[in-house]
Amino acid sequence: MLSKDELKSVRGKFRVVGVDTFDHSDWIKGDYDTKEEAIRIAEKDGEKMLKTYVYDDKGNCIEDFGEF
Repeated sequence: MLSKDELKSVRGKFRVVGVDTFDHSDWIKGDYDTKEEAIRIAEKDGEKMLKTYVYDDKGNCIEDFGEF
């Protein structure tokens, strides 16, 4: 499980994180320059049993997609 610090993006960027709700694995998909780009990537990748989250550089979750 990713720590609170790992959820924070690089300063001024937005981080997309994936979580497999079946086996509970999680990973950092990447850091993106704009909130819109990160949201587009997360929305495209979220699906049933796969949640995606967008975090800002303070570690706040600003969007989530997919289903449990």
